[in-house]
This record gives sequence, C-alpha cells and structure tokens, in this order.
Amino acid sequence: VIKNMKQNIPAIVILAVVLLTGAACNRQAKEAAGSIQQSSKTTVEKTEQLSKNLHDKLMSSFSPNWEMEEPAATDYPPYYGGSFIDNDGKFVICVVENPEQYRPVLASILGTDDFLTEPCTYSYREMMQVMDRLDQFLSNSSVPADHPFLTRFAGAGADVFENRVVVQLTEMNDDAIQSFKKDISNSPAVKFEKGEAPVLM
Repeated sequence: VIKNMKQNIPAIVILAVVLLTGAACNRQAKEAAGSIQQSSKTTVEKTEQLSKNLHDKLMSSFSPNWEMEEPAATDYPPYYGGSFIDNDGKFVICVVENPEQYRPVLASILGTDDFLTEPCTYSYREMMQVMDRLDQFLSNSSVPADHPFLTRFAGAGADVFENRVVVQLTEMNDDAIQSFKKDISNSPAVKFEKGEAPVLM
C-alpha cells in the first residue's frame, strides 16, 4: 500500500499543479472580465453625466428657471416631444415628425452634435396643455364628487416613451372616458389604461 502511494505522489502533485494553474487562469479571466465590465460601466456613467448636462442646457433654453419653477406649456417649442437618456447613456431628443429639420437648431442650443434624435407624433407642449387642463379640473371645487371620471381616476402623467399623456383609471369605464373627453380634453395625445388608486397615508 505504501509503495502504491509513493508511486501515485508525482501524479497527485501534477494534478494539484494543473488545478492551481487552472484556478489562477480562471481568476485572471474573471479579473479581466471584471475590469472590462468596470471600464464599460465607467464609460456609460461618464456618458450619462454628459447627457444630464445636455438635458439641463436644453431645459434652460426653454425656461431659465426650470429647476425652480415648472415651465409653462408654451415654453416648450412646438417641435419638442420630450427627451430621455438611453441604455447606453446617450441623450435622446424626441422631435415631432421630422428630426433632421430641427437637428441644427438643437445642436446650436447644446453646443454639440453629440446627441440622438427620434421622431414622435405629439409635442411636449400639447401633452403639458392636457395636464394643465386636468389640473384645473381636479382643483375645481364645483366638480361634483360623483363625477364619472373623478370617481375612477387613479393618476396621470406625460410619458415620453409612449409619447402620450397616460391617464389611469381604476376601471376601464366608458362613462369615465367620455366624461374626460367632454369636460377635460379630447386630445388624441391621451391614452387611457387601468391603474391602481394611490393609497393615502
């Protein structure tokens, strides 16, 4: 038994060396992959920061006090449909109908051509005008508490990705929808969907 063990020692040592070498290679590969991921993450973060700066610059061109006070709907130019930062950290501006027509204007405002544009149907101005009318309706004390829309209203907001004002109802009720169109806005920029009423704390 002792003899057999002695004969197997070189094989065991070789196996151990192979395993250690393999582990070291795997660790180096993981470290390299981690380094690439970290580098990629850092690049995206830097791009995102530049995009945030571009967003702030664009908003300031619409309304200098936009950070302190909500801009009026008419502060937004008719061609502007909203903006966002994509998954790569790039600044994307939605432009009504023909992005290329207004790209030089936007580049002049931002001082760079390093941004993306994409077409949309409705302007941010139109969406904000719908939101303004909704706010006026909700703050109107003469509106009865049992108004068909009011009793089913769950929330609303301008959704840049949808390029719509998304109005949420606790139930998709035709009376509520028709009441909204009659008493608030019949804009085609409005989209209705089911939602949950906010829980009051």
